[in-house]
Formats: sequence, C-alpha cells, structure tokens
Amino acid sequence: MQATLRPMSGRPRHVRAAMIGALFLLAASATQAGDFRFGGKVFADISSLQQNNDRTGASHRAWDGDLKRLYLDTDYAFDPAWSVHLTTDVNWLRGQAHSTDVWVKHFYLQRRFAPGTTLRIGASDMPMLALTSRWYGYRYIDAIGTTLAKIDTASDWGVHLAGRPSRAFDFAVSVVTGGGYKQPHTGERADVEALVAWHPDPRAVVALGGYDGRLGDESDATHTLQHTARRIDLLAAWADRAWRFGVRYSYGSNWANLYTVPGDRVRSISTWASRQLTPQWSVFARCDYTWPSRLQDPSRRGRYADTGVEWRPQKGLRLALVGKHTAAWRQGVPLATTNELGVWSELRF
Repeated sequence: MQATLRPMSGRPRHVRAAMIGALFLLAASATQAGDFRFGGKVFADISSLQQNNDRTGASHRAWDGDLKRLYLDTDYAFDPAWSVHLTTDVNWLRGQAHSTDVWVKHFYLQRRFAPGTTLRIGASDMPMLALTSRWYGYRYIDAIGTTLAKIDTASDWGVHLAGRPSRAFDFAVSVVTGGGYKQPHTGERADVEALVAWHPDPRAVVALGGYDGRLGDESDATHTLQHTARRIDLLAAWADRAWRFGVRYSYGSNWANLYTVPGDRVRSISTWASRQLTPQWSVFARCDYTWPSRLQDPSRRGRYADTGVEWRPQKGLRLALVGKHTAAWRQGVPLATTNELGVWSELRF
C-alpha cells in the first residue's frame, strides 16, 4: 500500500506558516545542545465482524484486520522551557479502497512556564477529549462516544494553554481553526474549547467543558451559515491501581447542520469500568448511548458496548480479547446491528 498525504483544504496559509516556523526552529536547533526523543505507538486489531441490516434482513460476516493508528512521535527540547513536537498519524481500515491515510496530528512549539502550565502553538490535543481518554484508559479499543457521534475532534491547529493553579484545580483553553487536524482549514472566526477540572482526590476528577465555533466553515455566495456548533461536557471519573470508573455526558448543537435552517441537537453519554486483577491481567467494560437527532429525528437511538479481558505480557505491549456490539433503532424498531469479536493490541516503543 502506498501512503498518500492528504492535502490541506480551505485557506491553509496560517497552517503552513506554523509548520514552516516550527521546522525552522527545529532545524536551527541542530547546532545547539538539546534532548532529542523518538517513539510511537500502534493500535491494531484482527476480528470477526458481523453486520446486520435489520430493515432488509441482509447480513455479512468476515474476518479482517485494521491498523487503527500508527503514531510516530518526535520531540526536541531546546532547554527545560522550550521544545517542539511532531506526531504523524497513519491508519488503514478494513474495506478501505484507497491508499493508507497519513496525517499530521501534532505539530507544535511548546513553552513551559510554572510547573503544570504550558503554552502550545500549532496542532495539539483538544482539552476535553484528551482528559477523557487519560481517565478512560482503553483508547486503543475504540474512541469515546463523542468521537463516534462526530461531535468531537482529537486535535486542531491553534493556540493551546493549560495550567494547574493549585493541586485541586486545573484548566485548559484552545483557540483553534475548527477544521480539525485531518482537514485543517480556517473560517471567518476562531473556535474555542475550554474546561475546568476539580480533583477532590488525586484519584478523582470532576470536569466541566464546552465548545463554541463554526468548525472552520464560512459563508460564501451559495452557502450561508445558519448556526454555530456548540457542545457542553460533564466528566466524572475515578482511577487507582485497582479500579477505573467514569462517565462523560455531552450535549451538542448543530454539528452536522451549520447550513440548514432547522437546528438540531445530539446527546451522548459514555460509561466505563475496569478492574486490574494482577499487574498483567485486567477486565473492562464500556457502554455508550447516543441520541443523534433530538429535533429532526427524536426517536432515533444508538448504542455501543464492549467488554473484554486484557493481558500485558511485557512493558509497552497490551493485548485484549474483546467483544463489541452496536445497534441503531428508531421508534423501538431495529435499523442495524453489528457484533464483533477479536483481539485488539497496543504497542508502545
């Protein structure tokens, strides 16, 4: 398979400028003393997937594999305060007809200030999804429910500030293009995502977050923006050496219909739990519910569930035997279901 780098759409001048600037700084640092690091991680799986169309009765089952993610990470620290970071993101999914997808997920210049406070300029993680994934702990199995519902993005180009003014509170703010890292482009205004998190205990977090913007889109001669995309998030989680519990609730508006006069709403709730049985073995489960169209198609529902057992045979390697089930229905009538059983893996190097 031949990898193809996806072109940047829209108005990428600011994105190109940021990339060129970061590359210049990285090249200039070659003559200075510094700390260079390279690594990465791989998410891959092989499974039997059965897809059922409950309206027609059609069913299809097949074994196949996915390279869900191949991250290659490069870090260069000029000194304890300044550094630059690059992460490339590669994937190949079953049934994919075109060449392997290659993206730049992270590409930023970072400045550390007081302990726990950082400023990043470029493409970096979005606050709420990054926080959720850390407390969830099983991202390599599947993305969290807001990503599946397409009301969230993992990374975007812009300015990202995060800090911890005290041991009990931290915050993060990102002012970004809204186009996401896969199709970076700018619109008429910047998008903003922010969160504040409270840690009543080092093992617990309660967070409130929100998003406001136009996802990099803009009005033109033939399309007029009618809405702004918004989202509010609530997260509560617990994680210690033995247990993980968590729930995230998200309520979004107009993520899929910025140009249509009727507005729409989407709700998503994700819950998870896991138990570390020994240093090598754990069990886990997760269940998501989605209401994808609260105004236009209010009876439509979606569900995602997985459960499995994980084995860590050595440092940096995780293997999990997982069963998954997804379903969609309207007015109580099933529309489609999928059942999947296989082995998922994460390799860090």
